[in-house]
Amino acid sequence: MSVVKSRLQLQRQNNVYNGMRDAFVKIIRHEGIGALYKGFWMTLPQLSASFLYSSAYERVRDLLQTHLHITNHSVVSALAGGIASPCAQLIFVPTDIVAQHMMVHNNPEAFGGGKKNIPVADAIRKDGLEGKRTLGLRVIRAVYKVDGISGFYRGFLSAIMLYIPSTMVFWSTYYNSLAVFRMIREKVTELEYGVKPTSPAEVDDRNLFLDQAVSGSIGGVASAMVTNPLEMLRIRLQVHRTTYRETIVRLWKYEKSQVFTKGLAPRMVNNALYSSLVMLAYESVKRFSVLPEFKNKIVW
Repeated sequence: MSVVKSRLQLQRQNNVYNGMRDAFVKIIRHEGIGALYKGFWMTLPQLSASFLYSSAYERVRDLLQTHLHITNHSVVSALAGGIASPCAQLIFVPTDIVAQHMMVHNNPEAFGGGKKNIPVADAIRKDGLEGKRTLGLRVIRAVYKVDGISGFYRGFLSAIMLYIPSTMVFWSTYYNSLAVFRMIREKVTELEYGVKPTSPAEVDDRNLFLDQAVSGSIGGVASAMVTNPLEMLRIRLQVHRTTYRETIVRLWKYEKSQVFTKGLAPRMVNNALYSSLVMLAYESVKRFSVLPEFKNKIVW
């Protein structure tokens, strides 16, 4: 999904693919299944970014509730997610840049965006002719050769601009969705037993994991829809290597309203699946981590 999304968003208008299905068919037909996993290994270090994000997120949540006395779960989580997001970008940005170049290296003319990306593409190609290094190492060497260490943090501000609102939308949507499901379960409990629940503990929570999984998917889809133009800005800054002003001008000139929808379908699918699985794991770990003396005092 990430490969398809990246190629759709980096192409000018529809000069290579006409949508998600067309991209999948053409990539598999011309490059094989393996092409859908280009850059996969470079994204594995992002697992450590998740630990950074989670640690900062939980600490900020605690501070907001304890010291600022904010009790609304949606507000607390949205603020905590927005504040914690920049910590994760320290790892996300360089690994994303390398992975994205790997995803499009075989056709820099179609996905590179213009003359500014030629030095990186040429360095990758030249390194491939000179030795037997893996594609990932060739991309790392090429980015460092052309831009130095700063090349691995190109578009860092745009990544923060993207992920702060993205996490805020996700967490607020997630907890609001859970609240809606809780209201539905209260009604179901009332219809089933003929008595309206007087406390949260009386609500049937047998399907709570399902509620959390679906709420995670809804939150992921919502964040993808709201922030797609910012994702277009980020990926083009990092791969096309253009300035902020130049990138915005070119987006408006060539894509216009497509900035809201280009690459959105695979991004929504990816976010829905990823967020659902992550929230199931997150909520399970939270339950497992509760000390014995508090297990009967918490209402999930």
